[in-house]
Amino acid sequence: MNRILFVDDEPAFLESLRILLRRQRSVWDMAFALGAQEALDKLAKAPFDVVVSDMRMPGMDGAELLRRVKELDPCAARLVLSGYADPAMFERAVPVAQQYLAKPCSAATLRSVLERVCELQRTLSNPAVREQVGRVDQLPALPESYRLVASALEKPGVHIDRVVEIVARDPAMSAKVLQLANSAYIRPGAAVTSVAEAVRLLGPDLVLRLPMMMHAFDGPVASREEAGFSLVELQQGSIATARLAARFAVTPEESELAFTAGLLHEIGRILLVREAPAGMAEVVRQSITSNRPASAIEHGLLGTTHAEVGAYLLGMWGLPLHVVEAVAYHHSIPADRRAELRLAVVVHAADTLLDQAIARLTGDHVAEDLDLAALEACGLTHLLPAWREMAEGEARAMRPARDQPTD
Repeated sequence: MNRILFVDDEPAFLESLRILLRRQRSVWDMAFALGAQEALDKLAKAPFDVVVSDMRMPGMDGAELLRRVKELDPCAARLVLSGYADPAMFERAVPVAQQYLAKPCSAATLRSVLERVCELQRTLSNPAVREQVGRVDQLPALPESYRLVASALEKPGVHIDRVVEIVARDPAMSAKVLQLANSAYIRPGAAVTSVAEAVRLLGPDLVLRLPMMMHAFDGPVASREEAGFSLVELQQGSIATARLAARFAVTPEESELAFTAGLLHEIGRILLVREAPAGMAEVVRQSITSNRPASAIEHGLLGTTHAEVGAYLLGMWGLPLHVVEAVAYHHSIPADRRAELRLAVVVHAADTLLDQAIARLTGDHVAEDLDLAALEACGLTHLLPAWREMAEGEARAMRPARDQPTD
């Protein structure tokens, strides 16, 4: 049973939660703490899978409590359930909370969010994944993105399309914007699947302040020498994959999802470059010496893969399931799910064909094989010649940028 701890300073609200969730007692082991100190006492006795906290509490507020939870047990999911929309309080919650829910919250919404978190923890149960993601409060964004955001911030009346353009070119910023936009705290309705939609929902003021809220540029970002490859090239590859995936998709709705999944498919690698640069550098070294793709070496060295880490991170942030699955399986499509994972197959094809095209141009690495059985299961095999040509075009367009000095 998943263990869930609810924290609030109002006894009546905790009692209402007990009543609201009484039907879940057979599947969840639930505990209720009156205030932050009682929560810490319970956490000291036994770990919890999920901690759900109010924000404004006397003594120690929810942001500080979740910060301590993060330090004590990075594997625990951290959620905010609060009725306060104070921007300053919200900013304090951003680095420590993985999802946000607003009071009053219906039983159906609360159950849905918690069931999704628990299911994600069961599906991607690797402790190494949960610990890596649990320690994250921000992803490294590139200095150029910061410069552009700061420049836009200085100009009065900046057009929102300019903000969208800046954010959509940076996978780390895109992931954070989509996290916030998909939180129940911000979005009461359907899932937000595009960066443009997320930016418009949050508003330019909040998005423009996002780098400062994330403190994205305070922490060290591994250099090319430390991590074995360039963060700039990783960003360029993500954008190119997103473009290809959107073109490979059949319907406008699928195209939007495919672009988002393609843009974020390497988000786990970005995280691991920052959190475990030496390990990632060794992955690259072994890939070169053994003539094997880097993704085939990660698990043995790191205990997890960038695909697992990225999918778990995005799932904890509440992004749509199709996007999470596409990130999780962009290197390997489960044989028994090929027909149903169409979006994952499209992103896999975009990522693999682009990588193969780059390898042919540069000769500097070994590309993975394309899962032809997955394409056939989705009825996409006849499109492969056109897709290869598109991928060659994207690879050639990236070549001048790859030849420039980076990092």
